[in-house]
Amino acid sequence: MKSSFVLISLMFLSGCASVPKSVDELRAAGKAKSSFCSNKPFNETVELIERQVKKCFAHGKQDIYGGTSDTFIEKIEADSNSITLASVAHVNWNRFYQIIVDVSSQDKCPAFVEAYGMSSNWSKTTGLVQDWISGNNLDKCD
Repeated sequence: MKSSFVLISLMFLSGCASVPKSVDELRAAGKAKSSFCSNKPFNETVELIERQVKKCFAHGKQDIYGGTSDTFIEKIEADSNSITLASVAHVNWNRFYQIIVDVSSQDKCPAFVEAYGMSSNWSKTTGLVQDWISGNNLDKCD
């Protein structure tokens, strides 16, 4: 229910404000950014975040007031040490990114995680990513 309300609100506001149309736009905006080092292995970190992001943001096709929406997850593998998971919403004619999580393997950090939300209102959600990695709040999405 809450996700439908968010999508409907975004659909009406899309004419008033610009929404991120790509992962690069969302990264550049730097909204609600949360970053940390996961002590879990890279693949385990990616699998856990992917499972949680799918559970929270991949609602599939839905009929909403004034049309349809489709929310799904894109997995972009830059190379074997860098993966981006992105929640994409397609509402009627508008396609935009809600949240992205970049995971990269670095020398001193098995999995460096950076999460970005489409607005400052997403700070609770991007902060929650660190809780998921710690094994906490796995039942929460925001």
